[in-house]
Amino acid sequence: MGTEGERSRGIGVDREWDVLAEAVVGRPLDFTFPSSLRLQSELGFLPREFGRRWAAAEGRRWSVADPDGYARCRDQLDALCTFLSARGVLVHRPVELTEEEQAVLTEFSPVSLQIFVRDPVIVIGDTVIEASLRLPHRFKERFGLRPLIADAVTRGARHTVVPPGRPVPLGKVACAQGPFLEGGDVLLFGPDILVGVGLGGYATDDAGVDWLRAELGDRYRVHAVPLHPRVLHLDDGLAAVREGLAVVAREQFIDGLPPLIADWDLVDVSLDEALDLLAVNMLVLAPGEVLLDTRTPRLADALTRHGVTVHTLDFDAVTPFAGGFRCSHHPLRRLSRPD
Repeated sequence: MGTEGERSRGIGVDREWDVLAEAVVGRPLDFTFPSSLRLQSELGFLPREFGRRWAAAEGRRWSVADPDGYARCRDQLDALCTFLSARGVLVHRPVELTEEEQAVLTEFSPVSLQIFVRDPVIVIGDTVIEASLRLPHRFKERFGLRPLIADAVTRGARHTVVPPGRPVPLGKVACAQGPFLEGGDVLLFGPDILVGVGLGGYATDDAGVDWLRAELGDRYRVHAVPLHPRVLHLDDGLAAVREGLAVVAREQFIDGLPPLIADWDLVDVSLDEALDLLAVNMLVLAPGEVLLDTRTPRLADALTRHGVTVHTLDFDAVTPFAGGFRCSHHPLRRLSRPD
């Protein structure tokens, strides 16, 4: 967990591509699959692999329905922690949810996850925002992160909370009343912030964007980015690798590319690659240095041709839940230059 000296440093994230110095990484949770498994039809953003792997998992624990997949997901997340720690990144993990915490809102959705820590908190500058998640089962994820939030406050961070939206059953989330604001939709470009708003109604809404604008005031310029109905989050199809270079799935941007990156060098990925392989959902380690899934060699080659240093790890047991490397971590501290 790092030395006291490391922990005493302040919280701060300003740009997607600054040097990663401290982060929280998700953990698997041995939840029970719904007895009526309609997630694939109700949540259209899920990768095709989800339905193939768990079609007969109804009513069973993940570790029972798919013991190999559960073990590999755990091992792949642990390997991510080992990789980051070896680079000198201070790594935290969320506290595992108790059975009582897992039971929260089960009448709306029985699923419990702690893999994708990108979404429940949002760090902008020295502000830690407790997010408002639209999928009802995700509300409880904040419980495992609150010790880290409390620690961040003792280190000088400002803490604020998005008013939680009203929970509804999974099949009705598109009609849920927000505001909703999720970390996967928030990308930082210094004083400019892009926030995805999906037309599928799965995550951030316009009210969440309005809340963020009001909360941040004139310190930042917040830009709403409409997304394709199949897309869950903005980071499914946009990664800022360094200033002036990004990876994009153009099909996700229904109004065209955000003007902020329109004149950047761009590496293109198809929408299917973005949603089924989470190819764009990479971990940016430093300007021009990234971590990719081993299943994306074409993207790795394209980035290498742009002078990017590419590392790879297996992550195929994590991505069926609709998140990749960016979703599986949240930076607490990025540096504009190395220590």
